[in-house]
Amino acid sequence: MLENVPRKQKQFCNFTVNSLRLRGPGGEKIKSELWAHLSKVRDEEKKKKEDEEKKQKQESIEADKKDCVPNSSEKKESKSVSASDDDDSSTSSVPEMPSDKEVTRAMKKVLKKAPNKQLKFKALRKQVQESFSSQVDKKRWEKLLQECVNGNPKKLVLDGKIITLTK
Repeated sequence: MLENVPRKQKQFCNFTVNSLRLRGPGGEKIKSELWAHLSKVRDEEKKKKEDEEKKQKQESIEADKKDCVPNSSEKKESKSVSASDDDDSSTSSVPEMPSDKEVTRAMKKVLKKAPNKQLKFKALRKQVQESFSSQVDKKRWEKLLQECVNGNPKKLVLDGKIITLTK
């Protein structure tokens, strides 16, 4: 709403003089009324934004507390609840990573399509990450891929920065 309006009073007065042609004593009165109104609107929007951020932080803290100490039977329920929460809201505390088995399967699939059945580790990570449409940071993906490679030494061979799929 107020993207193009100057946020400082002096620049705002120049803006009104140049754009709205508000000059003279009548213009000064209108400028001061406009400035007061815009300041009030900005403050209200700022308060609303801060309140929303506080609510989101509280919700994420509560969700973290629920996920921290579940029993084995409650883990399945909390995962299904968190999955439905992810659909409802765009903010989530920590996105879940796919299982090692799923990642290994995706790695093999990507490597089968690659020339000579080998790729650089970084390229493989990017393609696997895209296949899961994940927003998780690359460090976590690198660790997960490294674990999968170490867990399958007969099928996946890491030589420096290149991963090769063996037959």
